[in-house]
Amino acid sequence: MSMAEVKASIADMTLEQRLEVAALIAHLNRSADSEFEGELERRMTAMDQGHKIASEQLEKAHDILQREGK
Repeated sequence: MSMAEVKASIADMTLEQRLEVAALIAHLNRSADSEFEGELERRMTAMDQGHKIASEQLEKAHDILQREGK
C-alpha cells in the first residue's frame, strides 16, 4: 500500500477511527523511544514504592485547573 493510499484511507475514516489510528501511531512512536521507556520504568518503580496520588487528590487538582481555565 502506498503512502497516498494510506492517506486516502485515513481521510475516509470516521473521527473515531482516525483517533484510533492516531493512538496507534503515538504508541508505536513511544514504544520505539528508549528514553520514554526508561521514564516509564522509573515512574512505575516509583508507584510500586508507594509514590501515588489518590483519586480524590487528582479530582481536586482537575477542578482547580478547570476553574483556572487550563
